Amino acid sequence: MKLLSNEVIKKYDYQKTRSKVNEFMEQFEESYFRYISVLPPSITSHLSEIKVQTSMSSTSALERFVIKKMELEEEFIKNLDLVLKIVDDMTYEEQHYYKGVFFLGNSESMIMEELQCAEKRLRHVKKSCILKLALALDKAVLK
Repeated sequence: MKLLSNEVIKKYDYQKTRSKVNEFMEQFEESYFRYISVLPPSITSHLSEIKVQTSMSSTSALERFVIKKMELEEEFIKNLDLVLKIVDDMTYEEQHYYKGVFFLGNSESMIMEELQCAEKRLRHVKKSCILKLALALDKAVLK
């Protein structure tokens, strides 16, 4: 696949599209951290916290943990698969830009240096990358 042409890029409002992509990526990042941050309940005895359970709950704390962990994992894996499929269809430069900015937190100057390209070329790669992602996620905004 090649970079999107300037004619295609000009049909879309880049700022609004970029904003929608950023929102999606923030939600993706939040789902990741929610998934990895769910901790299991303590299974050791705490004598100071002895409580009589009055509710007739059919699930234990450990079972609720496993269910919650599985739900968060399912949500994260679904979004991860979607993102990876989209990124696989991008050019090498777009992939490098996407992974550098969204996964590694690299600056654009660092990416420009790694790709050994001029600022004008990087702007085109960036716009093409963001627009491809937005089109695949159905978040692109026409002018």
